[in-house]
Amino acid sequence: MSSTDHHSLEHHARRILVLQAVLGVLLVLLILAHGRYADSAVQATENAFAGLYGVLLGMLGTLIAKRSAARSGRAALKVPHYAMAPVYLGMLNKLLVVGGGLAVGMVALELGPVYIVSGYLVSHLAFIWVAARRA
Repeated sequence: MSSTDHHSLEHHARRILVLQAVLGVLLVLLILAHGRYADSAVQATENAFAGLYGVLLGMLGTLIAKRSAARSGRAALKVPHYAMAPVYLGMLNKLLVVGGGLAVGMVALELGPVYIVSGYLVSHLAFIWVAARRA
């Protein structure tokens, strides 16, 4: 992996994470504003926390994807036949971590599933948006 590719990967990962954070804050504010008029303040706060939890899971997924892409670049230099192996393993890790995180949030923390999934989807939209603009 050349230094230009590494900087490009770092640059795009940073852009994705910043956009995910901004959209996450907007989602939390939207949930709080909606909850102020529709629910109690306590329920609105719990829902906002669930949305933030989902956004954080999405950001964790971005970090895992960045790590696997960087490892794939290094593997391509050493053994070109196995260059994609780190990507597949990274996606498996992402599935397990995010899926486990969703389960923990819904079952153990008893957070609202709609808000967790909404937060995750908002953060994933940021990932898709930056990736689409890059192409």
